Amino acid sequence: MNRNKQLSLIFDSDENQYKVGTLQTAPKQKDSTHVQRRQQQRAISEAMIKIALLYGQKQYRYGAQLFTLNDRNLDNSPYSQYKDTLRGLRVVCLSGLPNPQILTVYWDKEIKNRVRK
Repeated sequence: MNRNKQLSLIFDSDENQYKVGTLQTAPKQKDSTHVQRRQQQRAISEAMIKIALLYGQKQYRYGAQLFTLNDRNLDNSPYSQYKDTLRGLRVVCLSGLPNPQILTVYWDKEIKNRVRK
């Protein structure tokens, strides 16, 4: 079983999953499929995005909310064994939980390459 499937199964049994609501893409005038294409290009599943929204570190920049997963956020979560897989995932949203409007998703390379000991 691959990691995305394992993460989806763990997320389905997570007691905090109701806090996310439904994922929505932010309304854009030019490119309506931006988020879906970026997810596919960067191998980011919907379960990974929901995990980042629940357990990621929240920041505000330029009117958007950023949720970033790092080792410290994942330590006391059901996803602690998947630190290497989830480290560095960043989700950019217009509005936060519940029912976030997602602008884009990507891997932060500085965090992804950093290994905590």
